[in-house]
Amino acid sequence: METRLEVRLREPNPLFTRWLERWLREAERRQQKSQFKLRLALEALKSYPLPLYSGRDCAVLRGFGGTLCQLIDEELRQHRGLSLVTATTTAATSSVQYEQQVQKVVKRVQEAQQDQRKPAKPAKAPKPKKLTKKEQLELAAAEERERFVEMIPGSFEILLLVDTQETSGKNKRVLDQTRSYLESFGAKHEVRRLTIGDFLWIAKDRAGNELVLPYIIERKRMDDLASSIRDGRFHEQKHRLKQSGLRHVIYLVEDYGDNEQLGLPLDSLQQALANARVQTGVQVVRTENHYRSMSYLASMTRSLQQIFARKTLQSVERGVVPSSHCLVTSSTIGLLKFRALYEDSAKNAQLTVREVFVQQLLQLHSLSLERAIAIVELYPTPRLLLEAYDNCPGPKEASQLLAKIPCGPLERPLGEKISQCLYEFYKREFR
Repeated sequence: METRLEVRLREPNPLFTRWLERWLREAERRQQKSQFKLRLALEALKSYPLPLYSGRDCAVLRGFGGTLCQLIDEELRQHRGLSLVTATTTAATSSVQYEQQVQKVVKRVQEAQQDQRKPAKPAKAPKPKKLTKKEQLELAAAEERERFVEMIPGSFEILLLVDTQETSGKNKRVLDQTRSYLESFGAKHEVRRLTIGDFLWIAKDRAGNELVLPYIIERKRMDDLASSIRDGRFHEQKHRLKQSGLRHVIYLVEDYGDNEQLGLPLDSLQQALANARVQTGVQVVRTENHYRSMSYLASMTRSLQQIFARKTLQSVERGVVPSSHCLVTSSTIGLLKFRALYEDSAKNAQLTVREVFVQQLLQLHSLSLERAIAIVELYPTPRLLLEAYDNCPGPKEASQLLAKIPCGPLERPLGEKISQCLYEFYKREFR
């Protein structure tokens, strides 16, 4: 009687398993959302009984998206030390190893059958860990963020997005003029809740994918500008706009009547705008009234539609945009996904201690964004700053600890007065 053998390798894909375990440990250490997808993929890989020869082959398993498969192929190329690895070459090598392992297993089974004819029950594959609903949602969100999007010329349209705060509020009659003006100018637009900025532009294709053009506008009326400077919002907004990943930050500043009774001297406001332009690189556009502001937005929309109409647009992660993809003169441009920008820029997003420290410093008088960043570069947390104060020989040296820190593009020193104020504040409030 012929005996049928079912051969199941203990670890058919040890190399891929080792890589996934390493990536999973790194994702868990950094608290990245990708850890859920990696854990799911690792469990599926360990349960799969046959050898896999490339990242592309892994696509049949649960948890293996396009990005993860490409990452495996890249790691495989580096592992073999070749510039290009074909699936045929890999398969040929793996097939020999697989055949050898099968022959060993068959021999062992035949020897065992001579002593005991009763076949052993096949080992059950371990059940994959069931993910919670929250983990499933996070996994789906991470997969969506990593999904590559490409828009070829003619497959998308350019839309102006308007924050809901610009079209609703206490003074509804005035704020509704935003939509009516844009409609009269023929500017294609949508009203949405934006987590950063008041206006920005997206490229939207027929499948519903949305990429953000590298332009964002914060609209300020002169009286609102004065108020935001007094309470510190102006510096915080500049910081968040610069951290958004969009290259072109524009302040659209409207006159408020004759610019009288603003709460701050007009010269001070103009100086603040000049400082923002020079020190942080933001663009400042002045308009006479709300009508002129909407005219500017409509004109900007038409210009962007013409510029990007013949471009190929590709999704990229923030901070990894190739230099060749940054220029509008390039035929291919890398852009952030709107959903990623929305989530990353949410005000209630978890902040690092460093970011909280910057925001704390911005609330202090005479502390600009450039000065705050210069301090945080040397002392990333308040605790490190306090320890540095404690290590000074005496109070006099501690009060001048920060005085010579270079700030901004011109690298001007922070100054003795500000250094003294910071020392007194932190020694008084945190002791």
